[in-house]
Amino acid sequence: MAQHHLLASKSKNIALKDIFRLTESEAFHLLKAKRWGNPDNIRDVCCPHCGIRHEAYFLKSRKRWCCKHCQRHFYITTNTIFSFHKLPLVDILAATLLMVNSSKGISAIDISRHLNINYKTAFVLCHKLREALFKTRDLRLMQGEIHEDGAWINFTLRKPNYRKNNHKQRQQSDEKERKFPKFRPTKRCIISLNQRSANDEQMWGSNRTIVAMDYTENADTVFALNQRFITGGSDIMCDENPAYNNLDFHYTRWSVNHQEAFSAKGINNNLAESFNARFRDLHRGVHHKTDNKYALHYANQAAFMSDNRRKSNGELFSDVLQRCLWVLPLK
Repeated sequence: MAQHHLLASKSKNIALKDIFRLTESEAFHLLKAKRWGNPDNIRDVCCPHCGIRHEAYFLKSRKRWCCKHCQRHFYITTNTIFSFHKLPLVDILAATLLMVNSSKGISAIDISRHLNINYKTAFVLCHKLREALFKTRDLRLMQGEIHEDGAWINFTLRKPNYRKNNHKQRQQSDEKERKFPKFRPTKRCIISLNQRSANDEQMWGSNRTIVAMDYTENADTVFALNQRFITGGSDIMCDENPAYNNLDFHYTRWSVNHQEAFSAKGINNNLAESFNARFRDLHRGVHHKTDNKYALHYANQAAFMSDNRRKSNGELFSDVLQRCLWVLPLK
């Protein structure tokens, strides 16, 4: 039996103790190398205001540059998601590594306990990292075999709690709930498009996942998503939801009846079902609840960790850090 990739030694090439051993000056030089390269020359930078790369003036005591062209001052985090930060750079790097090390996500309360910082500070920092992943996601057209499915979130209502223990009234209410189930107005559907990896020796399963959120999984939403993100003529694997029936003209649709089987003669949408299971682990198991305002960012984080599951934690750390240094400040 093959060893799980997270158990292999090559999947772990950076440790949290390596981050905490860094001084603020070493963390500063690490960020400079990730953002502008050339770690040997501290003056070789690209001005985030005018966009001209040159050897700017560097004030060592303030860790600040001055552009020779626009005469404006800037720091290592200027025009990044870490702008106006108050946390030490080492704590920011540690929070980034903690997030990529957790395969099913990590909560803000755990970040605050690991780094001994305020919960609200950890919450904002985690959402900055998630929004950086969301704004730098790969939205190129998919092709080949695509598995699609939807997962509902924030939809259940609590049972009524009666002040007086009236057995008849409670029994009537239970009968109504069985006939007409109630849903919260906050319910949303997370729709995932999962592309099967083809001719890939290092990865099997899905290699690209695009997520979207809507009020319902209807035919118009499904058709618009497929027209935007999937090349015509691709194979669409789905269940027998009638919302996918309109795809027959532009795509080759294969459906499976889940009331009878998970897979019928090789036809299944197991890649989408696997993503839904991982997203539920993150949604219910780690964070317990997510507001609809940020639910798509949580889903995109699950998609990012799923697509890059064969990378080492050092590669993931470098990738996420560079994305954060590319994204403009969040508003």
